[in-house]
Amino acid sequence: MSKQPASFADTKTGSLTIWHFFSRRGFSFLSTFLLVVLIWIFLQGAGTLGAWGAIPLVVLTAALSLAVERSLVSLQLSIGRRYRLALLGSIGIVSGLWLAMWLITGTGLSPWWLVFVIIAAFMGCILATHLNESLWENNSPPSAEVTEDVYQQHQALIGQPFKVPRLKRAFDVLLSFFGLLFSLPLWFISIFIIWLEDPGPLLFVKNSVGRGGMNFHQFKLRTMVRGAEDSTGPVLASEEDDRVLGMGYLLRKTALDELPQLFNILKGEMSFVGPRPQRTVLVQGYLRDLPGYAQRHQVLPGLAGLAQVAGDYYLTPLQKLRFDRLYIRYTSLGFDLKLIFLAFMITFWYRWQKEWDGRLPRRFLRMGSSTRESH
Repeated sequence: MSKQPASFADTKTGSLTIWHFFSRRGFSFLSTFLLVVLIWIFLQGAGTLGAWGAIPLVVLTAALSLAVERSLVSLQLSIGRRYRLALLGSIGIVSGLWLAMWLITGTGLSPWWLVFVIIAAFMGCILATHLNESLWENNSPPSAEVTEDVYQQHQALIGQPFKVPRLKRAFDVLLSFFGLLFSLPLWFISIFIIWLEDPGPLLFVKNSVGRGGMNFHQFKLRTMVRGAEDSTGPVLASEEDDRVLGMGYLLRKTALDELPQLFNILKGEMSFVGPRPQRTVLVQGYLRDLPGYAQRHQVLPGLAGLAQVAGDYYLTPLQKLRFDRLYIRYTSLGFDLKLIFLAFMITFWYRWQKEWDGRLPRRFLRMGSSTRESH
């Protein structure tokens, strides 16, 4: 009998967790059977429970999805196939029980309850993903030596960064909070399709340089196949990159893969407008040939930036620095609002035009007259 692969949770020490309950060999089959029985009993009387009856159905279905995934481990399937089968299997079991109850008794829950079943089964698979691996993929993180070297270089080159204006910070907090609130449906749809296409981590962690040269975790929705940089290390993606998922292509083109950075903004690691953050390991190389590159980190990095709006994705480090210096010089809340508007125009209009050359018309790029007086 082959040894069962250790899961992420199996390596933890301390008290027993639910994962240990489902991970014991053979016991996951029994737990799956018991959950099926419980769901059947629940469905028998759920019609009298009203809307609140969805809560135990969601919990039981999520647990069933997790148990089915554990039951499939012994089949030595690929992890992606195992996840998909767990999702479809749990949905099929609960839907079959619901249909059987309707055929036997002539009564049953509203078909809308099946929506809760699908959501619950997916949440169970997400829990399995978290326990087996992680919900985010942190590829090629910089070593402690690289992180410290980049920070010390910034201390020597620029000293203390500029203070974040209170009005700018208030704007960032307010807009990121409501952005997170209203974007929840997009989050769910996006991660559901990503996970179905390539089951595994949902987020991608980009280790980037922030204000003052500090390394921070910049979160994005995963748009590439899992482990896309295992063999190459951190590299810039190209326009025709076969590592990009089908859903990833759409997310990139609409910039929806940037949604998790609303958390970075809420935490104060980023702003809505500022120099676009670059990877720490790449910045270390840039500083060797272009020490002035540190100047762009005098302010918070941004979700949108002047270089992104006025130039394109493939600007050289020197070209980016020139745009970032202009932004720092002329920054104001009004200028930020203008850049946000232009970024929306690029993402949802110009980027979809076949004849677009990648640059905005110059009439849109006239900057305001306000200057930075704090330095």
